[in-house]
Formats: sequence, structure tokens, C-alpha cells
Amino acid sequence: HESNIDVAISGTGRLTLSGRVQGDGQLRFSGTGELNAFYCSMKIVNIQMSGTGFAYVYGVEGVHAILSGTGTICYRGPLLNHVINGPGSIRECIPEKTSEGPAQTIEESEHSSSQSGQIISRNQQLMVILIIIIVFLFS
Repeated sequence: HESNIDVAISGTGRLTLSGRVQGDGQLRFSGTGELNAFYCSMKIVNIQMSGTGFAYVYGVEGVHAILSGTGTICYRGPLLNHVINGPGSIRECIPEKTSEGPAQTIEESEHSSSQSGQIISRNQQLMVILIIIIVFLFS
């Protein structure tokens, strides 16, 4: 008998799940904060995230991810499909063992609606504009 999990988070906060779900996981996260299910393996993970925040999931047989907003979904397992609406990103991560405690994650690859080079370039342009405004105001 397979057990499934259904989690819905709304608002601001942080939730950590650990263990093993024999069946599938349905995770819905809206708002600001963190949903960490990276160490709670599930057969298939369906994650829907909106807003700003971070979600970490582990789908042994696969991950379906839908992201709206500026958040980040970090997944482990095969990415079966993904949809991104907005500047958020969906990244594959693997656990990194540390001597100081629980494993951290390393980003392996990224599926993003905007390239990181474009983001850096845009940030550099904004910094130049800001510096010009400051110089103009104080001269």
C-alpha cells in the first residue's frame, strides 16, 4: 500500500519534511519562505510554487514543477516537465556532504526563464545608472 502526501503552504514561513513517502507528493507553496522536502523522498513530486521563496524537493521517479514569480525550485531526481512564469528558476541540485551537519545542496544545472549572464549584465547597468545619479546629485 502506497502512502501519498499532500502539503499546502500559504503566507510566510518555513516547513521542513524528512523521511520517505512510498507514493507521490502534491506540494503547493504560495507566499514567501522555504519548503524543504529535499530529504523526504517521494515517488513522483508535483510542486506548484508562486511568490518569492525556495522549495527543495526529491522525486525518485520524477518531478513535475510549475513556478510563478521570483522563487526557486531546487529538485533532485528526473525533471519530467516544468513551467516557469516570471524571473524564477528551477534547478537540479545534489546533496553535498559536510563534516558540520546535514548535507548542503550543489546546483548542477539550471532551467531558468532568463540567463544568469543577462541578469548580471542588467544589474551592472543598474549600478552604473545609480552611480551616475549619485554623482549628478552631489556635484
